[in-house]
Amino acid sequence: MGTIAQLFETGEQSALKGHFQNLVMLARVDGVIDATEQALLTKIANRLSLSDEQTKSICEDVDSYPSFPPISKEERFERLIQLIEMVMVDGGIDSSESDLIFKFSISLGFVEGDFSVIKDKIISELKAGMSREDVLSSLI
Repeated sequence: MGTIAQLFETGEQSALKGHFQNLVMLARVDGVIDATEQALLTKIANRLSLSDEQTKSICEDVDSYPSFPPISKEERFERLIQLIEMVMVDGGIDSSESDLIFKFSISLGFVEGDFSVIKDKIISELKAGMSREDVLSSLI
C-alpha cells in the first residue's frame, strides 16, 4: 500500500526509486550483495538524492517500487550504463545478470537487435577506464 509520503511524491522521485530498485535487483541476482556492490549502491543512492531511510526501505522490500522508464535518450543511456556498471563491479557478468540487464534494457526502450552492440561498447569503455560521463558522451 505504501506511505502517505509515497502517495505525494513526484513522478521523478518515483522514477529514481524505481531505477534504484532495478540496481538492487541486479546486485542481488547472485544471491548476495557484496561489499563492492553495496558501496556502488550507496554512491548511486547519494547521487539520486535518496535518503538512508529510502535506500534501506528499497533494499528490504525491493518488489514494492515500480520502475518507470525515463523519457530522454540521455537518461535511458545513463541508466543502462549504471546497470552494467553494477553487474561489473564484482568482476564479471554472469548469465543471470546478463539476462536481467537485457530485460531492463528492453523496459528502457532499447531495441533487442541493438542491445548487444550497445552493451559490448559500454563494457569495453568501462573496462578501459572511461568515466560514466565519457561513456555516455560516446553513445549519444
